[in-house]
Amino acid sequence: MATHQDNCEICRRIDDARNGRHPGMIAELDTGFAVLGDSQFFRGYSVLLSKAPATELHELPPATRTRYLEETAQLAEAVARATQCHKLNYECLGNQVHHLHFHVFPRRLTDPDPKAPVWGQMPTGDAARQCSLDPARDGDLLHTIRRELFAVRGSSH
Repeated sequence: MATHQDNCEICRRIDDARNGRHPGMIAELDTGFAVLGDSQFFRGYSVLLSKAPATELHELPPATRTRYLEETAQLAEAVARATQCHKLNYECLGNQVHHLHFHVFPRRLTDPDPKAPVWGQMPTGDAARQCSLDPARDGDLLHTIRRELFAVRGSSH
């Protein structure tokens, strides 16, 4: 299992979330921190950052793994409710950042290519900056996802 690394991007984001510095902080959950993604090209794109610094899902203890997957599903349901999307895409890659995190992308029929994977559609350069997480623009969406997340969690206990 991986250990906390000072140069780990996810560890830094978790530290920011714990200390109120993450601009996209949705909520702290049992196994991770739910945050809005850095790009909001796919409006509502969110990530569940694992508190356990594991590289792979199977490295988590069984009960933690089950809870982490439940919380990923709860975040996804909240994103779906908040965005009224057509479909959700889930990704857990870790090829670049070796710290477990799940991406949840709301997909719409109005996406540039609704059947294609998200990563090839993300804008670059100036267009990417226009889609960057903006607390002023994205605050209402963040609050709606948070509200839906707590409603989902309340109905599952």
